[in-house]
Amino acid sequence: MRLLPPPERRGRVGLYGAEHVQRLQLIARLQRRGYSLAGIRDLLGAWESGTDLTTLLGVDQGQAVLDETPLRLTRAELLRRLPALEYSMDRASQAGLVRSHGADHFIVRSPALLGLAADWVRAGVPLAEVLAVIGALTGDLDALARTLAVLITDRVWPSAATGAVGPAGLLGRGRPLLFQGVVSTLSDRLGAALAERAAATGDGRLRAALDSVRVGAVADAEGTIHRLP
Repeated sequence: MRLLPPPERRGRVGLYGAEHVQRLQLIARLQRRGYSLAGIRDLLGAWESGTDLTTLLGVDQGQAVLDETPLRLTRAELLRRLPALEYSMDRASQAGLVRSHGADHFIVRSPALLGLAADWVRAGVPLAEVLAVIGALTGDLDALARTLAVLITDRVWPSAATGAVGPAGLLGRGRPLLFQGVVSTLSDRLGAALAERAAATGDGRLRAALDSVRVGAVADAEGTIHRLP
């Protein structure tokens, strides 16, 4: 499907190297996010040619939709995704990862957070430590949400009734923009913090891993993607 660059030819033998391995890893990550191979081919082609990806995907940059649809899972379905939860449902609920819904169902507000927890547990992190991290995250987000609510109701909302956008439009546009801004900013701050840790500890493997997943691109005013050196 032309997803990989051609191999290096030595006679009748085709040799695949590190560049091809990196491309396969990228394809695997995109597949885990739900992209088809045909869609990945189009994305990679646009990336390499500098095509405007927002046009390709049909995405309005001003309405970035990041919110997830919550999952309603039976206990058995939940345990298939994270078996270690079997004896820790109460702690998972206190951490904000799941909440009970009826006799044998649970609501997972963030399927992505559940997937992250499962990845960490499979990597060997004890579930108790994973839930402690998630609990700290949700606690900090609660505090941030209350601060934002005060700012919005005290500073922004009083002006919304007389503004050109209107109250409903202001909230409708502001919500996804806030999500996008928080995610982008947290991504940068986390990357910088991990890079500091790698430098302080001399951990070359962590430094290399960070380099392999960094965005490495910027978009200009027209939305065209440019690689960073």
